[in-house]
Amino acid sequence: MIQNEEFRKYLMIIKSISIGKTKIPLKKPFITALRRADFVEDIVIQIKTQCGKIGYGSAAPTSAITGDTQDSIVFAIRNLIFPRIKDKSVLEFENLLNIIQNSCANNTSPKACVDMALHDLFAQYCNIPLYQFLGGTEKIIDTVNTISVKEPSEMAKDAIQLVEEGFKILKVKVGLNADEDIVRLKTIRKAVGYDIIVLTDANQGWTPKDAIKVIRAIESENLNINLIEQPVKAWDFEGMKYIREQTGSFIMADESCFSPRDAFRILSEKVADGLNIKLMKCGGIYNARTIYSMANTFNIPCMAGCMLESPIGLTAMASFVSGRQLIKFVDLDPIYMIKENPIVGGARLENARIVLPDKPGLGIESLGNCVEFICEIK
Repeated sequence: MIQNEEFRKYLMIIKSISIGKTKIPLKKPFITALRRADFVEDIVIQIKTQCGKIGYGSAAPTSAITGDTQDSIVFAIRNLIFPRIKDKSVLEFENLLNIIQNSCANNTSPKACVDMALHDLFAQYCNIPLYQFLGGTEKIIDTVNTISVKEPSEMAKDAIQLVEEGFKILKVKVGLNADEDIVRLKTIRKAVGYDIIVLTDANQGWTPKDAIKVIRAIESENLNINLIEQPVKAWDFEGMKYIREQTGSFIMADESCFSPRDAFRILSEKVADGLNIKLMKCGGIYNARTIYSMANTFNIPCMAGCMLESPIGLTAMASFVSGRQLIKFVDLDPIYMIKENPIVGGARLENARIVLPDKPGLGIESLGNCVEFICEIK
Protein backbone atom coordinates (compact mmCIF):
# COMPACT_ATOMS: atom_id res chain seq x y z
CA MET A 1 0.00 0.00 0.00
CA ILE A 2 1.35 3.41 -0.94
CA GLN A 3 1.81 5.65 2.09
CA ASN A 4 0.17 9.06 2.05
CA GLU A 5 3.41 11.03 1.52
CA GLU A 6 4.53 8.69 -1.26
CA PHE A 7 1.14 9.08 -2.91
CA ARG A 8 1.36 12.86 -2.78
CA LYS A 9 4.84 12.69 -4.26
CA TYR A 10 3.49 10.50 -7.05
CA LEU A 11 0.76 12.99 -7.83
CA MET A 12 3.32 15.80 -8.26
CA ILE A 13 5.36 13.93 -10.90
CA ILE A 14 6.26 16.15 -13.87
CA LYS A 15 4.60 14.62 -16.92
CA SER A 16 4.54 17.15 -19.77
CA ILE A 17 5.37 20.64 -20.95
CA SER A 18 3.64 22.88 -23.49
CA ILE A 19 5.71 25.63 -25.13
CA GLY A 20 4.20 28.65 -26.84
CA LYS A 21 4.83 32.18 -28.08
CA THR A 22 3.09 35.34 -27.01
CA LYS A 23 2.93 38.74 -28.68
CA ILE A 24 1.41 41.53 -26.58
CA PRO A 25 1.35 45.05 -28.09
CA LEU A 26 2.87 47.97 -26.16
CA LYS A 27 1.17 51.34 -25.73
CA LYS A 28 4.30 53.06 -27.06
CA PRO A 29 7.61 51.83 -28.49
CA PHE A 30 10.19 50.97 -25.83
CA ILE A 31 13.51 52.56 -26.81
CA THR A 32 16.89 52.24 -25.08
CA ALA A 33 20.53 52.69 -26.10
CA LEU A 34 20.48 48.99 -27.09
CA ARG A 35 17.19 48.40 -28.91
CA ARG A 36 13.63 49.32 -29.82
CA ALA A 37 10.60 47.09 -29.16
CA ASP A 38 6.91 47.39 -30.02
CA PHE A 39 5.69 44.14 -28.46
CA VAL A 40 6.30 41.81 -25.54
CA GLU A 41 7.29 38.62 -27.37
CA ASP A 42 7.96 36.02 -24.69
CA ILE A 43 8.17 32.27 -24.76
CA VAL A 44 5.55 30.85 -22.38
CA ILE A 45 5.44 27.36 -20.85
CA GLN A 46 2.98 25.22 -18.95
CA ILE A 47 4.47 22.35 -16.96
CA LYS A 48 1.85 19.76 -16.01
CA THR A 49 2.01 17.20 -13.22
CA GLN A 50 0.47 13.76 -12.84
CA CYS A 51 -2.40 15.23 -10.86
CA GLY A 52 -3.14 17.98 -13.38
CA LYS A 53 -1.47 20.93 -11.63
CA ILE A 54 -0.04 23.51 -14.04
CA GLY A 55 3.05 25.63 -13.42
CA TYR A 56 3.51 28.71 -15.59
CA GLY A 57 6.76 30.27 -16.74
CA SER A 58 7.90 32.80 -19.32
CA ALA A 59 11.17 33.89 -20.91
CA ALA A 60 11.95 37.18 -22.64
CA PRO A 61 14.18 36.92 -25.72
CA THR A 62 16.62 39.81 -25.28
CA SER A 63 19.49 38.93 -27.60
CA ALA A 64 21.25 42.28 -27.11
CA ILE A 65 21.67 41.54 -23.39
CA THR A 66 21.31 37.83 -22.61
CA GLY A 67 22.00 36.48 -26.10
CA ASP A 68 18.75 34.51 -25.94
CA THR A 69 16.32 34.47 -28.89
CA GLN A 70 12.89 32.87 -29.18
CA ASP A 71 14.37 29.92 -31.09
CA SER A 72 17.26 29.40 -28.69
CA ILE A 73 14.92 29.54 -25.68
CA VAL A 74 12.60 26.93 -27.18
CA PHE A 75 15.54 24.71 -28.09
CA ALA A 76 17.09 24.91 -24.62
CA ILE A 77 13.83 24.17 -22.80
CA ARG A 78 12.80 21.39 -25.18
CA ASN A 79 16.14 19.61 -25.58
CA LEU A 80 18.42 20.57 -22.70
CA ILE A 81 16.31 21.35 -19.63
CA PHE A 82 12.93 19.62 -19.64
CA PRO A 83 14.22 16.10 -20.48
CA ARG A 84 16.31 16.25 -17.29
CA ILE A 85 13.36 17.01 -14.99
CA LYS A 86 10.62 14.99 -16.71
CA ASP A 87 9.19 12.14 -14.57
CA LYS A 88 10.70 13.59 -11.41
CA SER A 89 8.59 14.83 -8.51
CA VAL A 90 8.16 18.54 -7.90
CA LEU A 91 8.85 17.69 -4.26
CA GLU A 92 12.50 17.12 -5.23
CA PHE A 93 12.49 20.89 -5.38
CA GLU A 94 16.10 21.75 -4.50
CA ASN A 95 17.43 18.96 -6.71
CA LEU A 96 15.31 20.11 -9.66
CA LEU A 97 16.50 23.71 -9.33
CA ASN A 98 20.11 22.51 -9.38
CA ILE A 99 19.41 20.32 -12.40
CA ILE A 100 18.06 23.36 -14.27
CA GLN A 101 21.18 25.42 -13.54
CA ASN A 102 23.53 22.58 -14.54
CA SER A 103 21.59 21.55 -17.66
CA CYS A 104 23.64 23.76 -19.98
CA ALA A 105 25.96 26.76 -20.04
CA ASN A 106 24.50 30.28 -20.27
CA ASN A 107 20.86 30.15 -21.55
CA THR A 108 19.75 32.11 -18.49
CA SER A 109 16.31 33.03 -19.89
CA PRO A 110 15.11 29.45 -20.54
CA LYS A 111 16.49 28.44 -17.16
CA ALA A 112 14.52 31.25 -15.51
CA CYS A 113 11.39 30.20 -17.38
CA VAL A 114 11.46 26.62 -16.06
CA ASP A 115 12.63 27.79 -12.63
CA MET A 116 9.57 30.03 -12.18
CA ALA A 117 7.21 27.27 -13.35
CA LEU A 118 8.62 24.92 -10.70
CA HIS A 119 8.33 27.61 -8.04
CA ASP A 120 4.73 28.09 -9.12
CA LEU A 121 4.03 24.35 -8.77
CA PHE A 122 5.74 23.97 -5.41
CA ALA A 123 3.93 26.98 -3.95
CA GLN A 124 0.66 25.51 -5.26
CA TYR A 125 1.55 22.24 -3.53
CA CYS A 126 2.03 24.24 -0.31
CA ASN A 127 -1.30 25.99 -1.04
CA ILE A 128 0.12 29.49 -0.54
CA PRO A 129 0.93 32.41 -2.88
CA LEU A 130 4.46 32.38 -4.21
CA TYR A 131 5.34 35.62 -2.43
CA GLN A 132 4.49 33.98 0.91
CA PHE A 133 6.39 30.82 -0.02
CA LEU A 134 9.44 33.05 -0.62
CA GLY A 135 9.03 34.64 2.80
CA GLY A 136 7.28 37.84 1.81
CA THR A 137 4.38 39.58 3.48
CA GLU A 138 3.72 42.62 1.29
CA LYS A 139 1.38 42.13 -1.66
CA ILE A 140 1.36 45.76 -2.82
CA ILE A 141 4.58 46.98 -4.43
CA ASP A 142 5.53 50.40 -5.80
CA THR A 143 7.17 50.21 -9.21
CA VAL A 144 9.43 52.54 -11.13
CA ASN A 145 8.23 53.57 -14.58
CA THR A 146 10.56 54.09 -17.50
CA ILE A 147 10.89 56.93 -20.00
CA SER A 148 12.25 55.75 -23.36
CA VAL A 149 15.09 57.70 -24.93
CA LYS A 150 13.76 60.32 -27.38
CA GLU A 151 14.07 64.04 -27.94
CA PRO A 152 14.21 65.91 -24.58
CA SER A 153 10.86 67.65 -25.03
CA GLU A 154 9.09 64.36 -25.81
CA MET A 155 10.67 62.70 -22.79
CA ALA A 156 9.53 65.57 -20.59
CA LYS A 157 5.95 65.11 -21.81
CA ASP A 158 6.15 61.38 -21.06
CA ALA A 159 7.49 62.17 -17.58
CA ILE A 160 4.66 64.59 -16.82
CA GLN A 161 2.08 62.03 -17.98
CA LEU A 162 3.51 59.33 -15.70
CA VAL A 163 3.56 61.67 -12.72
CA GLU A 164 -0.06 62.63 -13.40
CA GLU A 165 -0.94 58.93 -13.44
CA GLY A 166 0.52 58.49 -9.97
CA PHE A 167 4.08 57.26 -10.48
CA LYS A 168 6.52 58.74 -7.99
CA ILE A 169 9.76 57.19 -9.29
CA LEU A 170 10.91 57.62 -12.90
CA LYS A 171 13.79 55.93 -14.69
CA VAL A 172 15.15 57.88 -17.63
CA LYS A 173 16.79 55.97 -20.48
CA VAL A 174 19.92 57.62 -21.84
CA GLY A 175 23.19 56.47 -23.40
CA LEU A 176 22.92 57.53 -27.06
CA ASN A 177 24.87 60.80 -26.79
CA ALA A 178 26.46 62.19 -23.62
CA ASP A 179 25.84 65.89 -24.37
CA GLU A 180 22.23 65.25 -25.35
CA ASP A 181 21.76 63.06 -22.27
CA ILE A 182 22.62 66.00 -20.02
CA VAL A 183 19.93 68.06 -21.77
CA ARG A 184 17.44 65.20 -21.44
CA LEU A 185 17.96 64.94 -17.69
CA LYS A 186 17.84 68.71 -17.12
CA THR A 187 14.64 69.01 -19.16
CA ILE A 188 12.92 66.18 -17.30
CA ARG A 189 13.94 67.42 -13.87
CA LYS A 190 12.62 70.88 -14.72
CA ALA A 191 9.35 69.34 -15.95
CA VAL A 192 8.59 67.15 -12.92
CA GLY A 193 10.18 69.19 -10.13
CA TYR A 194 12.12 67.81 -7.19
CA ASP A 195 9.43 65.85 -5.36
CA ILE A 196 9.72 63.03 -7.89
CA ILE A 197 12.58 60.54 -7.60
CA VAL A 198 14.53 60.33 -10.87
CA LEU A 199 16.92 57.52 -11.80
CA THR A 200 18.83 57.16 -15.05
CA ASP A 201 19.98 54.14 -17.06
CA ALA A 202 22.60 54.33 -19.81
CA ASN A 203 22.28 50.65 -20.81
CA GLN A 204 26.07 50.43 -21.41
CA GLY A 205 25.90 53.42 -23.77
CA TRP A 206 28.71 55.60 -22.37
CA THR A 207 32.47 55.36 -22.24
CA PRO A 208 33.98 55.94 -18.78
CA LYS A 209 34.96 59.48 -19.84
CA ASP A 210 31.48 60.24 -21.13
CA ALA A 211 29.94 58.83 -17.97
CA ILE A 212 32.06 61.04 -15.75
CA LYS A 213 31.23 64.06 -17.92
CA VAL A 214 27.49 63.43 -17.61
CA ILE A 215 27.59 62.60 -13.91
CA ARG A 216 29.64 65.67 -13.04
CA ALA A 217 27.14 67.80 -14.95
CA ILE A 218 24.31 66.14 -13.02
CA GLU A 219 26.06 66.88 -9.75
CA SER A 220 27.06 70.46 -10.60
CA GLU A 221 23.52 71.26 -11.76
CA ASN A 222 22.06 69.69 -8.59
CA LEU A 223 19.69 67.56 -10.66
CA ASN A 224 19.33 65.11 -7.77
CA ILE A 225 19.52 61.91 -9.84
CA ASN A 226 19.32 59.10 -7.28
CA LEU A 227 21.31 56.53 -9.21
CA ILE A 228 23.19 55.93 -12.45
CA GLU A 229 22.56 52.46 -13.87
CA GLN A 230 25.07 50.55 -16.02
CA PRO A 231 27.01 53.52 -17.42
CA VAL A 232 29.54 51.42 -19.38
CA LYS A 233 29.84 48.10 -21.20
CA ALA A 234 28.93 45.01 -19.20
CA TRP A 235 32.47 43.67 -19.31
CA ASP A 236 34.11 46.94 -18.23
CA PHE A 237 34.36 46.32 -14.49
CA GLU A 238 37.43 48.55 -14.21
CA GLY A 239 35.65 51.40 -16.00
CA MET A 240 32.63 51.16 -13.72
CA LYS A 241 34.83 51.08 -10.62
CA TYR A 242 36.71 54.15 -11.90
CA ILE A 243 33.43 56.04 -12.39
CA ARG A 244 32.31 55.07 -8.89
CA GLU A 245 35.57 56.33 -7.39
CA GLN A 246 35.67 59.58 -9.39
CA THR A 247 32.10 60.73 -8.75
CA GLY A 248 29.78 61.10 -5.79
CA SER A 249 26.77 59.44 -7.43
CA PHE A 250 25.30 56.01 -6.71
CA ILE A 251 26.38 53.56 -9.43
CA MET A 252 24.16 50.55 -10.09
CA ALA A 253 25.41 47.45 -11.93
CA ASP A 254 22.86 45.82 -14.24
CA GLU A 255 24.20 44.05 -17.34
CA SER A 256 27.48 43.50 -15.49
CA CYS A 257 25.67 41.35 -12.92
CA PHE A 258 24.34 38.09 -14.36
CA SER A 259 25.50 35.33 -12.02
CA PRO A 260 26.28 34.97 -8.31
CA ARG A 261 29.92 34.92 -9.41
CA ASP A 262 29.50 38.34 -11.07
CA ALA A 263 27.77 39.63 -7.96
CA PHE A 264 30.60 38.45 -5.73
CA ARG A 265 33.20 40.19 -7.88
CA ILE A 266 31.22 43.45 -7.98
CA LEU A 267 30.69 43.39 -4.22
CA SER A 268 34.15 42.25 -3.14
CA GLU A 269 36.03 44.58 -5.52
CA LYS A 270 33.67 47.50 -4.86
CA VAL A 271 32.92 47.92 -8.56
CA ALA A 272 29.46 49.43 -7.98
CA ASP A 273 27.24 50.66 -5.16
CA GLY A 274 24.29 48.37 -5.94
CA LEU A 275 23.03 45.43 -7.99
CA ASN A 276 20.08 45.14 -10.32
CA ILE A 277 18.72 41.58 -10.03
CA LYS A 278 16.75 40.20 -12.99
CA LEU A 279 15.47 36.65 -13.37
CA MET A 280 16.31 36.55 -17.08
CA LYS A 281 19.94 37.43 -16.36
CA CYS A 282 20.61 35.16 -13.42
CA GLY A 283 18.61 32.09 -14.45
CA GLY A 284 15.63 32.33 -12.13
CA ILE A 285 14.51 32.77 -8.55
CA TYR A 286 17.01 30.18 -7.29
CA ASN A 287 20.03 32.30 -8.26
CA ALA A 288 18.24 35.58 -7.52
CA ARG A 289 17.97 34.51 -3.89
CA THR A 290 21.72 33.77 -3.82
CA ILE A 291 22.61 37.16 -5.29
CA TYR A 292 20.32 38.93 -2.84
CA SER A 293 21.88 37.03 0.08
CA MET A 294 25.34 38.16 -1.08
CA ALA A 295 24.16 41.77 -1.28
CA ASN A 296 22.63 41.40 2.16
CA THR A 297 25.95 40.14 3.54
CA PHE A 298 27.71 43.22 2.16
CA ASN A 299 24.74 45.47 3.11
CA ILE A 300 24.51 46.66 -0.50
CA PRO A 301 21.15 47.96 -1.85
CA CYS A 302 19.50 46.26 -4.80
CA MET A 303 17.05 47.00 -7.56
CA ALA A 304 14.61 44.34 -8.78
CA GLY A 305 14.30 44.62 -12.53
CA CYS A 306 13.08 42.76 -15.58
CA MET A 307 13.38 42.57 -19.33
CA LEU A 308 10.41 43.43 -21.54
CA GLU A 309 8.40 40.59 -19.96
CA SER A 310 4.89 39.22 -19.84
CA PRO A 311 2.76 39.47 -16.69
CA ILE A 312 3.83 35.88 -15.88
CA GLY A 313 7.48 36.81 -15.40
CA LEU A 314 6.54 40.08 -13.69
CA THR A 315 4.39 38.18 -11.17
CA ALA A 316 7.33 35.88 -10.40
CA MET A 317 9.73 38.79 -9.88
CA ALA A 318 7.25 40.81 -7.82
CA SER A 319 6.74 37.73 -5.63
CA PHE A 320 10.52 37.59 -5.10
CA VAL A 321 10.59 41.28 -4.15
CA SER A 322 7.98 41.07 -1.37
CA GLY A 323 9.50 41.64 2.05
CA ARG A 324 13.13 42.01 0.91
CA GLN A 325 14.25 45.16 2.67
CA LEU A 326 17.43 45.80 0.68
CA ILE A 327 15.50 46.06 -2.59
CA LYS A 328 15.18 49.83 -2.69
CA PHE A 329 13.75 50.20 -6.19
CA VAL A 330 11.42 47.89 -8.12
CA ASP A 331 11.43 48.29 -11.89
CA LEU A 332 8.61 46.08 -13.22
CA ASP A 333 6.94 48.57 -15.53
CA PRO A 334 6.11 46.36 -18.56
CA ILE A 335 2.86 45.61 -16.74
CA TYR A 336 2.06 49.30 -17.40
CA MET A 337 3.54 49.40 -20.90
CA ILE A 338 1.30 46.75 -22.45
CA LYS A 339 -1.95 47.92 -24.06
CA GLU A 340 -3.96 45.24 -22.31
CA ASN A 341 -3.14 42.45 -19.85
CA PRO A 342 -4.53 39.24 -21.38
CA ILE A 343 -3.49 36.98 -18.48
CA VAL A 344 -6.27 35.94 -16.12
CA GLY A 345 -4.88 36.02 -12.58
CA GLY A 346 -1.35 36.90 -11.53
CA ALA A 347 -0.13 40.39 -10.66
CA ARG A 348 -2.18 43.46 -11.51
CA LEU A 349 -1.41 47.17 -11.83
CA GLU A 350 -3.68 49.29 -9.65
CA ASN A 351 -3.14 53.02 -9.12
CA ALA A 352 0.49 52.85 -10.27
CA ARG A 353 1.23 49.96 -7.89
CA ILE A 354 1.61 46.24 -8.45
CA VAL A 355 -0.81 44.05 -6.50
CA LEU A 356 0.06 40.38 -6.02
CA PRO A 357 -2.63 37.67 -6.06
CA ASP A 358 -3.80 35.74 -2.99
CA LYS A 359 -4.23 32.47 -4.88
CA PRO A 360 -1.59 29.72 -4.57
CA GLY A 361 1.60 29.95 -6.61
CA LEU A 362 1.65 32.67 -9.22
CA GLY A 363 -2.15 32.78 -9.03
CA ILE A 364 -2.53 32.48 -12.81
CA GLU A 365 -5.86 31.03 -13.88
CA SER A 366 -5.46 31.07 -17.65
CA LEU A 367 -3.43 32.65 -20.43
CA GLY A 368 -6.42 34.17 -22.19
CA ASN A 369 -5.89 34.29 -25.93
CA CYS A 370 -2.36 35.66 -25.98
CA VAL A 371 -0.33 32.44 -26.47
CA GLU A 372 0.12 30.33 -29.59
CA PHE A 373 1.40 26.93 -28.50
CA ILE A 374 3.96 25.37 -30.83
CA CYS A 375 4.75 22.03 -29.18
CA GLU A 376 3.97 19.67 -26.32
CA ILE A 377 6.39 17.14 -24.86
CA LYS A 378 5.04 14.19 -22.91
